[in-house]
Amino acid sequence: MSKQVVAITGATGFMGRHVLKAVHDAGYRPVAVVRNKITARDILPDYIEIRQADMIDLTQVTDAFRGVQAAIHLAGMVSVNKRDNDAVYRTNVKGAENFLSAAKDAGVRRILFTSTTSAVAALTRDQPHFPHDETAGFNLACEPVAYIQAKRAAHDRALAARAEGLPVVTLSPSFVLGPDDINGNTSELIEAVRKKGLPVCPYGGVNPIDVRDIAQAYVAALQHADPAPHYILASRENVTLKDFIGRVAKLAGVSPPRISLPNALTLPIAAVIETIYPAGALTAAGTRLGSYYWYFDAALARRDLSLNCRPLNETLEATLHWLMDKERAKLKK
Repeated sequence: MSKQVVAITGATGFMGRHVLKAVHDAGYRPVAVVRNKITARDILPDYIEIRQADMIDLTQVTDAFRGVQAAIHLAGMVSVNKRDNDAVYRTNVKGAENFLSAAKDAGVRRILFTSTTSAVAALTRDQPHFPHDETAGFNLACEPVAYIQAKRAAHDRALAARAEGLPVVTLSPSFVLGPDDINGNTSELIEAVRKKGLPVCPYGGVNPIDVRDIAQAYVAALQHADPAPHYILASRENVTLKDFIGRVAKLAGVSPPRISLPNALTLPIAAVIETIYPAGALTAAGTRLGSYYWYFDAALARRDLSLNCRPLNETLEATLHWLMDKERAKLKK
């Protein structure tokens, strides 16, 4: 019996590589759909089939999906720089539309669409006992952050496609951490703490989850006989950024930043700095994102997808070891 072919967009990304491995290890035949085939070949294992397609080009995506039985969408753009606003919207929304259209045209039997908890809802206060779940009403429609609005627009398109009969399951991961984050998507914060490059401790809160646990949830979503339309993928640990940064600092053997600035001060500072340094790391949109408490309850995924998250410290230790190994390898060159 031939293996089920699963197209995976964004397969060279942080989550993409982990999901691709988990899908392969589960007995499927993953096909990596990437923008640059040459670059992907340097990153992905030799046994992975690679098909080239720009998610903005519907014809290319449709061609790449020929002969597949399932599809996983992980491609997207994450940026909080104002100069990227148009690209963020185009990549995330048009890319989502093309993915759904190509999957429908290919007649795939299971479609996994990656959203984010940033497209679900957020708390404005530190209330870890009142986390959001899949029933939450989107309360960020007026937030002037292009990434949030683009991801919500894509999220809505996936839910609408499900309502119209397409076999779409939307998955919303929270704050994804873990080893092998070669692009520095989330390990950048851990690296900043490790190298004592974080001057102040921001307010806000996060729900950290290990990328390896998320990858297993994707496999379970592929295999589930009758999955729900939407799953939040989050751990049981809703923590303030101060607590999170303190735990990273303790494991790294450094002192955490001692100063915390209220959002009323950090936002105008960020806006001024972004005007002077538009390509810098500190942005108004990023500051807005960091001011919220992104607390979530993944009880539905634990029930349906057997989501079993390892302890946060285990994830942090693995990430720190990977960062240090990468640094040592760089020094040897």
